[in-house]
Amino acid sequence: MKPKKKRYVIIILLVCIIFFIIHFTRYTFLQEDLLFFQFLNSRSQSEDISQKEKKIMEENIQKTEVNTHIEKIYFDVQYKNSKIKALNLTDTVDNQTLVYEKIAPGTSGKFDIVLHSNQNMNYQIAFKSENEKPSNLQFYTLENEKKFDTLEELGENLMGKILENEEKIIPVYWKWGYEANAQQNIQDTLDAKNMREYHFLIYVQGY
Repeated sequence: MKPKKKRYVIIILLVCIIFFIIHFTRYTFLQEDLLFFQFLNSRSQSEDISQKEKKIMEENIQKTEVNTHIEKIYFDVQYKNSKIKALNLTDTVDNQTLVYEKIAPGTSGKFDIVLHSNQNMNYQIAFKSENEKPSNLQFYTLENEKKFDTLEELGENLMGKILENEEKIIPVYWKWGYEANAQQNIQDTLDAKNMREYHFLIYVQGY
């Protein structure tokens, strides 16, 4: 092969080698850049998700904190002595069901009657309504699955024994159901217009 021709061949080979090196290096850089951007994107998305999860957790905590308040009515039970306390049912509404600061169809709630005694004795709890209550509002306890239409009826079942220095908690639940049937819906509408609150008295007697 002639020296001149040989020189051309060498030059062409060198150009090909250089082109290959540049192309390969650029491809490698592109791949690394792509992986880097994918990493950044996935990290950004995970941060967005974590922020959303954090927000949901904070909202749930706030809801829990809002609804942890339970109205407690304390009684020091004494032998042959009656104690009376007044309560507005609006103060016991579960905040998640509260409608315009009043009881309404679909609302529910709870209050605790807390008894304490310095001696062993029996007790009896009774209620007296101070104004008319919504027709479809019912009351119940965990110990008795039966739902009562009035507090007076519920009170007939709230009796028992309390020990010396015992603190006994009796939770009372209530619920104003709705959409049971057409007739009850009409009654609920009338009651919701006329009854914003329900007041009653709680009696506790020791014997």
